[in-house]
Amino acid sequence: MTLPAYITTSWDDGHPLDHRVAALLSKYGLEGTFYVPATTSERQTMSAMQLRALGKGFEIGAHTLHHVDLTSVTTETASQEIADSKAWIEDSTGVRCECFCPPIGRYRKEHVRMVQRAGYIGLRTVELLALGFPRPLAGLLQIPTTVQAFPHRRSTLARNAIKRMAFGNIWRYLRHGRATEWPALAESLLSQVVARGGVFHLWGHSWELEEFDQWQRLDSVLRLMGQFTRQAPAVSNGQLCRLPIPPVAASGQAVAAAEAAGGRR
Repeated sequence: MTLPAYITTSWDDGHPLDHRVAALLSKYGLEGTFYVPATTSERQTMSAMQLRALGKGFEIGAHTLHHVDLTSVTTETASQEIADSKAWIEDSTGVRCECFCPPIGRYRKEHVRMVQRAGYIGLRTVELLALGFPRPLAGLLQIPTTVQAFPHRRSTLARNAIKRMAFGNIWRYLRHGRATEWPALAESLLSQVVARGGVFHLWGHSWELEEFDQWQRLDSVLRLMGQFTRQAPAVSNGQLCRLPIPPVAASGQAVAAAEAAGGRR
């Protein structure tokens, strides 16, 4: 059975340069979900007017109110940050906020329950090298990612895969992780999705693209992704969560098994 294929992207932290990312997504016919905090002490965030403008063309997800590490605050504060950021996004954009992304990718089991109780449907993680569909988790759908638009070291990819003990991600690291440039890794894994199905999920930070001079690389990767939207439709994170999950893809191991079988041919 061939799995359906989809492309999605997501962008964290709500920096004003998110509008530059949005312009590139529009240029190549792609979708994206922007996870935006109300404020952060670390860097500039979009104005209310900029956020409303972005929300007219793209999905806006919650990223807590103050970009807090949920594992470093009290239970009460974490619950407020999760619930109040959803209300703030909805008040600011007039659109229902369906997806949440914990800042720095840090959260515990109790935070998953808080996210579900707040009324979200999707929880985006920082799991890399995944090609699977969102996974059911405590009444939510946990959304993994494939590639970050950032020049990681190979050891970072290995640690990310080993930490989660995800068979599929470890397999992909061994098979594709020798690419030293993230655009090459993206091209390799995107080709995998187009050929065998699954989800290709590119994510990043616009401020990081600026600081590490990655805009030209992002343009190239998004142009490539745009060439495959007939075979792998572009969807937002929320749209991805609302798609019927193919039974065979309920576990990411199914995608990995198909890859392994393909690799032996």
